[in-house]
Amino acid sequence: MNYSSEEPIELRKVRDFSETMNDSFSFIKQHFKNLFKPLLYISGFFIIATIASSVAQQMKTIRLVGLAKASTSTVLAENMTGYTFGLAYFLLLLFSILSVSVIYLVTYCYMKLYKEHHHTIPSMQAVWDLFKSHIISFFIATILLSIFIFIGFLFCLVPGFYLIPIISLTLPIMIMEDKGLFEALSRSIQLIKDHWWKTFALIFLASIIAYFSMGILSLPSAFLSIGAVFVEDSPTLVLAGSIFGSILTGLAQLFYILPAIVSALWYFSLTEEKDGLGLMERIEGFGSGGVKASNDWPKEEY
Repeated sequence: MNYSSEEPIELRKVRDFSETMNDSFSFIKQHFKNLFKPLLYISGFFIIATIASSVAQQMKTIRLVGLAKASTSTVLAENMTGYTFGLAYFLLLLFSILSVSVIYLVTYCYMKLYKEHHHTIPSMQAVWDLFKSHIISFFIATILLSIFIFIGFLFCLVPGFYLIPIISLTLPIMIMEDKGLFEALSRSIQLIKDHWWKTFALIFLASIIAYFSMGILSLPSAFLSIGAVFVEDSPTLVLAGSIFGSILTGLAQLFYILPAIVSALWYFSLTEEKDGLGLMERIEGFGSGGVKASNDWPKEEY
């Protein structure tokens, strides 16, 4: 089933920096509706859980502010830790990591099925089935890799920055090549050899665009919170702003599909450059009788 009159995006091809970014936006444009259906269906629970835990944490913060106004500094200091780092805080941290990892995983599953079925839109059931087969290992990998980066930044920042490009390719490798975490890490190091700076720049730019878009979406709640400051004793307005802001922040996590798609397209570019897998697939197609018309082959780029 073809999805558009536009030429479909060929995933496995060599791309430079600008082509990777342009094709990422083109892929989002072509697949916006079909990709967001499984994204909302599968990641909906985690986004709602993130929103709920964020609201709970915001309410604790509001109570802490009220306590600061009504109590002495000693009482405030005694309650600071409990209000700031309670159950709601750790649930918010956990669900935020899980919801982002789900968004990445659904995006990678969609792209893998799209490639394997020759530019055919994968069904929601197919995405769900592939998602279920990777969910546990991907969640564990996401948490472990987050810890790796955190530890890396503790050591004078440099190790953390060095790990970002490696980890950004590790996740799509786990899905596209069905590899375990440490195999994928090794494969990622192999692929980004001589391409570290380009990989870092791509992920950095895609992340900046995603964060900027999330910030724009959160502006209404920021204005509401600022307005509450000028309205004395307005707990209802403050609470409304907190809830509204939590909802927008949760939904804004969907912008993470951009760095996910960028990392996947860059992975396909590096594998084609180093391994020539696209050419190998064509040769296998001749051997199995699955020969395409000559004008259907994706263009080679060197």
